[in-house]
Amino acid sequence: MLSPSDKFLVESLKQGDQRAFRFLFDNHYASLSRYAMNMVHSAETAEDIVMDVFTKLWETGAGLEITSSLQGYLYRSVYNACLNYMTRTHKRFTELSAETIEKLDKAVNPLGMHSIPESFTMSELSEAIEKCIDKLPDECKKIFMMSRVEDLSHKVIAANLGISENTVKVQIYRALKKLKVMLGEYLPVQGVK
Repeated sequence: MLSPSDKFLVESLKQGDQRAFRFLFDNHYASLSRYAMNMVHSAETAEDIVMDVFTKLWETGAGLEITSSLQGYLYRSVYNACLNYMTRTHKRFTELSAETIEKLDKAVNPLGMHSIPESFTMSELSEAIEKCIDKLPDECKKIFMMSRVEDLSHKVIAANLGISENTVKVQIYRALKKLKVMLGEYLPVQGVK
């Protein structure tokens, strides 16, 4: 739930108040950049990612929807942006699309962002994801890979395998649910429902 000060800042941002944006930027840019640096291991890239997050925040304007704490929202946004960056740039990580990472990450507790260990490395997470995908049941794994790696639509997958689109959706949901549970020690996830 938003605190009174967060509510004021969010409302001010929605109205395009530059002072509110500057206040937020000045108070969080440095710590968010350090946080991103722990994930991407490049100061320049970390700063670019954080700048992009702030740019999107400003551009969203009246459409801004924040229900948790403002700080939690910023850390979660940077966390997601870092994962998306690593998805695009690390070869071994490209088995999962940015969209998949976002879906996997929906259960992340934004207030727990500080609890991610500094020793968190891309190679560890990449290896963990690969192992988790390998542990999926055969049909579930096949459908998940066709969707995420081959980037095929539910309709095409269903036609190729002679199954219904609903079955495809269910299997992808099951795969994501299992991955959330199996990746629990790498990502600060809450209970899967």
